[in-house]
Amino acid sequence: MSSPDGDPRHGPTLPVNYNEVFLSQVSVVTLAPPPRRNSPFVLVAVLSIVLVGVLSIAVVGKVTSGGTRTTIEGHALAVGEQALADTPKADKGTLADVAANKLLTPGAPLPQVDCALPELGTEAGELDAYYRMGIACLDQAWRPALTAAGLPFRSPGLNIDDAPRSKCGFAPGEDEATAFYCARDKIIYMPRKRLIRDAGDETAYHLAVLAHEYGHHVQALAGILGAVNERERQADEDETLELSRRTELQANCFAGMFLAAVGGRGSVDADLAEESAESFEDTQGTDTHGTRENQLVWAMAGYDGKSSASCNTFAAPSPKVE
Repeated sequence: MSSPDGDPRHGPTLPVNYNEVFLSQVSVVTLAPPPRRNSPFVLVAVLSIVLVGVLSIAVVGKVTSGGTRTTIEGHALAVGEQALADTPKADKGTLADVAANKLLTPGAPLPQVDCALPELGTEAGELDAYYRMGIACLDQAWRPALTAAGLPFRSPGLNIDDAPRSKCGFAPGEDEATAFYCARDKIIYMPRKRLIRDAGDETAYHLAVLAHEYGHHVQALAGILGAVNERERQADEDETLELSRRTELQANCFAGMFLAAVGGRGSVDADLAEESAESFEDTQGTDTHGTRENQLVWAMAGYDGKSSASCNTFAAPSPKVE
């Protein structure tokens, strides 16, 4: 890790007490071009490290007007610290302890929500307004489920600055990431120029990325990220990779739940909701995020199941989270 004056792709300088810093064994993911499809955009991957202080990084490739795809090399970077005071105490022990999280067992549905999203625009004010209204809609959907499970709720912050710095450290380079979530400050970072470069004005893509990153916010509020971190301390490299996949696939599933809750209502018509959910198939399978098939399977598990119990990736057998 470099100092704050060094390479901005890395986090802040490590403290003297290294026991307070929890680093994932997953360091670098290189993305190859995804399979060609007719979709107007491609969601290559949403990279994250399973830590309490975590950067969850969205990295995309886009279909250009000429029918080719751009690809990006993604670095999964994060620096962790002690669990945040306003999140539930992390469950400790086995994978079953994570699966028993009270948001997941017995599970809760999301209410149907009428989103009043403005038309997506590419100017800073327009994009900021779209994301803020999107977060307000996500709040309406997720607050009741978290409250019913006896969990705390707070709306995440939003930052669309082009060169943001979070409490998780410096933002990854522009060639590495498009959007990310930092659990340490509970802010979703959607740098405007990056999103416009990689997503243009494709509403379905912007909505899918926002819903996925919000899914990591839900995991942070529920104590799932903290519980996974506790498990990761005892894990070897293979289990750490599987924990990352379980976490990422669950964020896909949470996104699918939200899209089902708003689809066909308000400003999100059924076609837009379905297109956003199905975009999770437009990915490159990785050791940290799972196969293309499983990424779609879990997004649709949330979309069709409509309950957080349907998103319990931590109770699924290993082949289901490959």
